[in-house]
Formats: sequence, structure tokens, C-alpha cells
Amino acid sequence: MKSKVYVSAGSILITGMVLLGCSGPDANTSAAEESTSTGPAHLELVTGYEIGIELGDTNYVFGQIVEALLNEDGDVLILDISTMNVRKFSSVGDFIGSAGRQGTGPGEFQMPRGMAVLGNNDFVVTDMAGGAICVFDDSLNWKENIVGFFPRPPFTVRTAGDTAFVGMLPAFDREEGLTGYSIGRMENSSELVTVYAEEMRTFDPSRLGPLGAEKDPVFTSDNSGHVFIAEPETDVIRITGYSHDGEVFLSINESIDKEEKTPEELAQEEAEFEEFSVRRGSHGGRMSGIELSFDPVLYRRAVTDLGVDSEDRLWVRLGAYRYPYWNIYDFEGQLLFTASLELDDPDIDYMAVRITENGAVAWIPDPITWPRVLVLEIPDTM
Repeated sequence: MKSKVYVSAGSILITGMVLLGCSGPDANTSAAEESTSTGPAHLELVTGYEIGIELGDTNYVFGQIVEALLNEDGDVLILDISTMNVRKFSSVGDFIGSAGRQGTGPGEFQMPRGMAVLGNNDFVVTDMAGGAICVFDDSLNWKENIVGFFPRPPFTVRTAGDTAFVGMLPAFDREEGLTGYSIGRMENSSELVTVYAEEMRTFDPSRLGPLGAEKDPVFTSDNSGHVFIAEPETDVIRITGYSHDGEVFLSINESIDKEEKTPEELAQEEAEFEEFSVRRGSHGGRMSGIELSFDPVLYRRAVTDLGVDSEDRLWVRLGAYRYPYWNIYDFEGQLLFTASLELDDPDIDYMAVRITENGAVAWIPDPITWPRVLVLEIPDTM
């Protein structure tokens, strides 16, 4: 018997439906306060249960969570870069076991950054420094390493079938001084079998640090191979949906008002940039003599994340809101409803939420309190 309670169950998973008005968003106003008698229905989500404690049993104490996902059985997989492993918990939050550790051998990591649960319930972990994607079965056994990535594996991966996944691979052209990316499908291999989007642009060393992702698109995919890519716009929701073979089947283009970043947000970005610059210079490498300048994007991104649930609905997280807030569309581009997660939590503004066909989880990458994972629930019908 555990000496502490590690999981706190919530009796209500969906707190209510309201009608959301069509006025522009206010980052400091709740969805309920903005609701009127017109507009799409709004769903307010709350926590079902929580995994993680500040002190105690080390199986429940996390250092730095970089990814969390549910598998098809409802188990929770949590990737912790500080302990270099993936911990697995049951659908009620009990610790089951772990996979991986720091090292260079089979099933070991050097810098794990991303994870995806595939359609066959295997899961893959992308190891940046190790140059591989590690494949594990649902019993936490290592199966193989996928290698051959150049210059490195994708930072982010999403499921695209039983053994397929989608990732954003970096690209470089040193002769022309260009850098960029390719978003493509891989089928148990490092080779791109389908490319959905790619771009090359002039190399800017200032964009290698925290600002590097500001001008890159965000993407997601599902087990049927649908891929969705949102452009890094500030005044329009621009999303393209592709079938697994690259055929376009969805286009969403909706103008929105720009939302300025707060002085606090810009100050935090500048602090992160300065920390990155110091680290780069201290290494004494090729970039140690390059002068880096802080040149932030002054407006929030229109779309900061994407997800697909089990009802073939596309969840589009809007950057205009500090707390998690989504527009939810069907695969024909029709807005079905909106949703938000509003908690009395000091970390709510920085909460990452992962929505997949297996369910929804949330965590705070750099919490004020302590690292933990919230397991949420998506309704079957509206």
C-alpha cells in the first residue's frame, strides 16, 4: 500500500457548455465571461486525475517532463529528460514501470526530446544526441533503433499508422548559406516517403536558440495518416490537411486580430535568448565569434499547437489566449465548438496539452511548483 496518495480523481470531467460570442479574445478573460447568446458552443475541460508529487516515492517525482501521452489502453507514458527514461502509469495513475536510461546502448538515450504512440501501441522516442529514434513495445521492451538521420532526427514526432510517423527534419545548404526543414512521413525508417511541406531560408544564427521555432509551422497527424500543418501566422488561422500520400483535402483560412505579446513575455524571451547566447559563446566553436541580436516576433502566433481526437476532430490551440484554448473543426473545415482549460494554477499560462486519438494530457515544461501530468478527458459527442 502506498504511504501517499499520488492520484487525485475528479468527479466531473466536463464542467459545462456555454455559448461563446464572436468578439475578439482577451488573454485575461475567461471563456465563460466572454460567452454570449451567439456563436459556437463552448466546452470547459477540467482535470480527471493528476500524476506527480513534490517529494516522496521517486517513481512519482519528475525532473523535466518533455512529453506525455496516453496509449490505446489508457496508460500514461511520461518522458522525463532529467532521468532519461519513459515512465508508464496505469489508467488510474499507478506506476507500472520504465523504459530507457542514460547511455549509448540499446534502449538508452543521450538527449530524448520527443515521443509518439503508434497505431500498434508501440511508442517511439526521438533521441537528438543519439541520432536515432528508439522503438519500444507496449510492455516497455526495446525493439530497435531507427538510424540514418542527417544531420539529426526530428525534434517532434507524431503517429501516422502502425509503424509510420511524421516528423520535421532539419535541412541545411552550407554552400548557399540556407537552413530549413522538411515535414514528412517515415515508415519505420529514416527515409521520407512523403513530403508535406518544406522550406529553405537564409541562415540566421539568432534563430538557432529559443526564437528558432517562431517562424516554423506546427503540425500533427493521426493513425489514419492524416497530416495537418498550421503556418506561423499572427493574423490568420491557416491550416492545410493532407492525406497520407500528400493529397490536400482540407484548407482553413480564417482572419483574426493580432494579439501583442506582453512585456513580461518579451522579457522572458530575451532572458532565454541571452542564456542561449552565453552558452553558445562559452563552447568556443564556430559560432563563438558571431554577434547575436535579439529580434523577437512582437505578436503571438495565431496557432500554437494541433491535435486530433478519436472523433476525427481537429483541435487548434489559439495563441491569443495565455491559457489553453481551442477551436475544434471537423475534417471539412467546419467549426464545431470551442474549448478551454481554465485552472486555478500559477502555471496555467505555460501548460502544454497533447490531444490524440487515445485521449488528452497536460503538463508544465518548467513549473513554478513541481512537475506533474494532468489527465483530461474529451467527450465522445457534443
